Amino acid sequence: MKKRLIKVCSLVLVMLMAMSNVAFANTEQANIVLSSKDVDTSVQPRSLYLASGISEVTNQGEGVLSIYADFAAYRAVDWACLTITLERRKGTSGSWSYVKTYKKEFLAEDEGGMLLTGSTDFDVYGLTTDYYYRVKCEHKVKTPSGTYETKNSQTDGVLLTSYPVYRNVDEVK
Repeated sequence: MKKRLIKVCSLVLVMLMAMSNVAFANTEQANIVLSSKDVDTSVQPRSLYLASGISEVTNQGEGVLSIYADFAAYRAVDWACLTITLERRKGTSGSWSYVKTYKKEFLAEDEGGMLLTGSTDFDVYGLTTDYYYRVKCEHKVKTPSGTYETKNSQTDGVLLTSYPVYRNVDEVK
């Protein structure tokens, strides 16, 4: 028993010595000066104009899908566009196939000279039921300097049914 205790204690001491490291802090400040050439200005930490983009697809029942998409900007822009792509898939596995693309453009002159938000919602009829449908949306704004900022959103698949969908009173538009 005594030998075992000595072995365990010596093993612990060896591990402590092996794991201990000494670090010396440097008290001198490094005098590094970055020139404007050293800073990569092409990569922005976040969008400067496009704040958010949301898309949504809902089964309304009886073969009707509702699609909603919007964008919000930090600052006013002159032009924005929502490009919505509808895709479908049979069953819960397999690949998605293209159905249709919808495009909605927004102009500041149509919004009283200041464009900060925009949205579109519409229903799609005549789709084949018993398929899963999803929406991919490109939210795009044109900045005053002429460049574009883009965000992409994608919904989960929702099963389109041929029968009515009953909702709570709170869920009805």
